[in-house]
Amino acid sequence: EKAKIDEAEFAKRLENPVMANYQQNKNEHWDMEGNLKGETERFKFEIKGLKRFNQKRDPEPQDKMACIEYVGIAGYPGWIRGLSDRITFKRIKYAWLIVPREPLWEMVEKKLKERNYSPTSKQWWEESNPSTREAYAEYDRAFFGNKDKFCWVPYEDIEKLKDVEKLEK
Repeated sequence: EKAKIDEAEFAKRLENPVMANYQQNKNEHWDMEGNLKGETERFKFEIKGLKRFNQKRDPEPQDKMACIEYVGIAGYPGWIRGLSDRITFKRIKYAWLIVPREPLWEMVEKKLKERNYSPTSKQWWEESNPSTREAYAEYDRAFFGNKDKFCWVPYEDIEKLKDVEKLEK
């Protein structure tokens, strides 16, 4: 599975990585713990691969926006509200973007509170432009029986946060 490949690729950048067990991964939302080579501080990392705006219609993943899940599929807090210290996004224009989780969630939550937008109809889902998504709009998949909620966040906004690290290929 693609996620496992991404996780293995990022783990090579860590010294003494410890992989999360099933419960830590599912309930605490972190994939591995370790320190970047050459650094001493250890963090819990949640690894996020490249995403397509529309899984069925977009042949290739995009590198403009990150998909941030704040309510999980079963209705529990999503990964942005988990126990990881850092969110690590795979990128196309460089290898990895490492972002402190809490400031990212604070920024996203503030933007969401400024809006009141929740498209849920099947018609909207099918007719919306598959290759664009509105930044900070609340998306859900209630029509499909899922409880998850997520939004798309421009990487250029994420890159402006404090203590962000870009890892080159």
